[in-house]
Amino acid sequence: MGDGKVYVWLSDRASCPMDAAVHIQLMFDRLVLPFRRPALHCFIEAHPPSRQVSRADSELVAAYEGVLPASLLELWRRKGVGFYGDMQLALIDPRPWQAVLHRWIVSPPDDVRRIPIALTPFGVLLYYRKLTATDEDVVFIDPVSKRTSDLAWSLDEFFNRFLCDRQSLESLISPTLVQSARKDCGALSPGEVYEIDQMLFSMQMLRIAKVDAFEMHRRLRDAVDPPKPTAEKPTTVADALPVEHRTTFEDIADGQGLAGLYLSSYIDWHRLLALRPDGRYSLLFWRIHYRSLERVDVRFYTGTYEISGNADGDEIVALDIVLRADSSGGDDNDDRLVAMHSGETSLLLRVYELGDIATAIGGWDKMGRSEYYFRRVTLHEAFVEEPSDGRAAPPFDDLPHILQAMIHVEPLRTTITHVADPNLDEEDDGEGTVMCTLDLGEDDGLRFNMPLYSPPDTGRHLKGWIWKMAPHACEVGVKYRRGQDGTIEDGPAIGDILTTRAPSEG
Repeated sequence: MGDGKVYVWLSDRASCPMDAAVHIQLMFDRLVLPFRRPALHCFIEAHPPSRQVSRADSELVAAYEGVLPASLLELWRRKGVGFYGDMQLALIDPRPWQAVLHRWIVSPPDDVRRIPIALTPFGVLLYYRKLTATDEDVVFIDPVSKRTSDLAWSLDEFFNRFLCDRQSLESLISPTLVQSARKDCGALSPGEVYEIDQMLFSMQMLRIAKVDAFEMHRRLRDAVDPPKPTAEKPTTVADALPVEHRTTFEDIADGQGLAGLYLSSYIDWHRLLALRPDGRYSLLFWRIHYRSLERVDVRFYTGTYEISGNADGDEIVALDIVLRADSSGGDDNDDRLVAMHSGETSLLLRVYELGDIATAIGGWDKMGRSEYYFRRVTLHEAFVEEPSDGRAAPPFDDLPHILQAMIHVEPLRTTITHVADPNLDEEDDGEGTVMCTLDLGEDDGLRFNMPLYSPPDTGRHLKGWIWKMAPHACEVGVKYRRGQDGTIEDGPAIGDILTTRAPSEG
């Protein structure tokens, strides 16, 4: 065998030539590594690899030999890429993420090379930099806040110290938010991250969804540096549909009971429901990108539906929605709808959201978020923007009976019976939220996340949301503010009255 190759016998009948260096590495990995403690052993012990972790192939490892520290390549070979620990920190293949990082950080060609190495469960991208022959660091970029900063001055320090120190780790990944996300949405799958609805979060309401990690970064980056429109702005309902689905909704018979087309729009997100006279439905989800105007995130369902009546005569539409692997969370929230007719307007309301609709009607005479309902349309009518916080509520007598039963014609008034001590760690520039106990509860008509306000006749300006439910003593988080001397000058006190009716804007 004088050809300069080494032969590794795979069986007694086959042999395979390979370079001596590769052979030596394979023998080392097979014979030595299992008995040697890995360089990043502290990280592995603190955050064990999940079952989704898979060993990196030789092509990936070879692509970053001499580029990334040997300790990380060793971790790739011995354990792999994927989710580690309860915090669901994902070690990633840098190659598909390189273009994402380049969009966030535009640098000269001769600048320091940045290599994506990990992703937090909420989409924060972590990357490695080789600054000089002896200096390196690990940096994060948060696509939501657009912040970026150093985390550690070496890769090994980042994995074995920063990620293993509870306080440091929690500064990067909130365990409370991870716990809430897993409870509401389940564990992440490869390629997914959790996304918090920032608009609701600013109002102290938490809504989390699982989304595609690449898509979230693309969308948030586009918001900073918007692309030019590449599609036409819709003028009719038909124009708004993805081209490939327009024929699906043509020739839908209208005027036969509830049969017809129904559109739901919430900011950029849209749903079109077709109820056919033969008992079949078509349901289309899509988004019109607010900059490019492209129709994206398209999902389509079809199946059967049934219409039934409840004891009070309401018409209930039941859709047989079968979720798929590509379904998004909440795609089956339209499986139960109740019809509402007011004048010439017909709506289908999500039964799942009737509580929130009732809160909005009782609080500020609106139907609540426009995603809570469909409105009857035709393909050729104008495509108009629906108010995201909902259209004006119809007369009470036009509401379905099932919804009427949830609405308090007279606003509820409740009294604060206890005020907890403020949590100083959660204050921001002297402002915070304190938990207060009420003299009313769920059995009295209060609902989770229901907003409460000071009545105009009290001269107070308190506002809060019900966070903890109880039969007769719910707890509400009420905002407060400190004065320059540090004392609370605008906050709740025992005896304060709150109501479900929002103060008039006038």
